[in-house]
This record gives sequence, C-alpha cells and structure tokens, in this order.
Amino acid sequence: MTTSTVPPQGQPAPPEPPSKGIEVGLIPFVAGIVGLVVAAAVLALVLWVTREDAQPPAPTYTDATQPSGALADSPTLEVTVHDEVLRWEMTYPDLRTGDRFRIRTGLDEDQVSGEPVTLLPGETVYEQTLAPGQRQCGMVQVVRGGQVSGWSTVQCEEVGG
Repeated sequence: MTTSTVPPQGQPAPPEPPSKGIEVGLIPFVAGIVGLVVAAAVLALVLWVTREDAQPPAPTYTDATQPSGALADSPTLEVTVHDEVLRWEMTYPDLRTGDRFRIRTGLDEDQVSGEPVTLLPGETVYEQTLAPGQRQCGMVQVVRGGQVSGWSTVQCEEVGG
C-alpha cells in the first residue's frame, strides 16, 4: 500500500514515479488504423486488376496515320457487276494467313458508314444482290489481330436496269 503525503502549503507536489509501459495518444492510433485500411484496399485493388481469370483488354483499333498498331498501306477494292450481283474483290500487298477483310457499304460515297462485315480469313470476295437500278458504294480495310489498315478508296457501281 502506498501512502501519499500532502506537501506543505506553497510547496510543489512531489514528482510522480515514472509509469511502466508506453503511452500512445489517440491521434497516432487512429492514423495507424486508417493507414492499414488504405493499404489493404490498395492491395485488394491490385489483386483484383491482375487476377488470372480477367478478360484481356479489348483490342484498340487505330487509324492508318498512327504508327503504332496500324498496318502499312491500304487495301484496294474493285467492284464488278454480274446481272444483279455486285462482286467486291479485295487485295492487299502484305496479306498474311489469318488476315481478314472488313467491308463497309452504303448507297453513296457519303453513306458508306454502316456496320462493317468482316469476312473469314482467306476470303477476298464479297457479293451483294441488288434490285435493278440500285447503286451501292463500298470501302474495305484489313484486320490482323488487333491491328487494322487504313480504309481503301470508296468504289461505287450501279446494277443495270
């Protein structure tokens, strides 16, 4: 049992004996907890982004004027008419196994903007049956994996009436 003595009036109190252990203030304690939570969140985000079953990023298609990801040159497109069938024939100087042609058609030069049709690898001809007197325009590009070429010049033809 400890006894305490009261100092005479006007005298300072005797010093307290040193405490055993470490005293931690509230602010450093809270800051430590917040730091651990932030570190855990960052680690979880990194693990989620790099998970093995993640879908690969979608391929980015670039314009032929951009050097990275674009194929050199543009393909050529020739259109011929056989009865009521337009025959689009595509060529590319550096065509490789697995390359695909993508063709886009429309009613005139300014309307060749619809959803493109991608041909199977090795196919170089696309045919369309049209009504007599109908005009169709088209342009083509080459797709090689995630790379694309520039679009060909627009070609137009009209089915005879």
